[in-house]
Amino acid sequence: MRRSGPAQPERGETGITPFILAMNIVSWVAFAVAWLKGGHAERFGVAVLLSGALIEMFFVHWQIGELEVGIAATQVVLLLIFGRLAFSSDRWWPLAVTGCMILIVTVHLLVILTSVSFYAAISARIGVWLLLYVILIASVAERWLAGEAAVSRVGRGRVREAV
Repeated sequence: MRRSGPAQPERGETGITPFILAMNIVSWVAFAVAWLKGGHAERFGVAVLLSGALIEMFFVHWQIGELEVGIAATQVVLLLIFGRLAFSSDRWWPLAVTGCMILIVTVHLLVILTSVSFYAAISARIGVWLLLYVILIASVAERWLAGEAAVSRVGRGRVREAV
């Protein structure tokens, strides 16, 4: 099936739009902030998101028509992990991230069920991923505003929060 939309980038061009670049910058800022200033739940979320991104790299070319099967399967697993975290953690952000993952998986379903173009599906997912990373940053900001210490500052004798 031929994809509609712009042609492939010319040699020497990156094909990266400012929106994708912004999402990548926000994601790395979110990972750094959540890992350095977050609690156990935030660090677990960063580990899961980074693991998912690394796993997706191996399955990026697994496609059936317009559906990116490998990426969709990885994101369904991320949805299940964050869904479990949402119900086992006392934090608010895993529930919001689970909602974002539901939207991302729904975009994959729309590719199967409708004639959503490849580029429209990617654009929709990028927007939701950007929201997910902003939620992760907001979770650390909320922790900081509440006066809760980061994991790196929690003493050995203290009780740690459950993940």
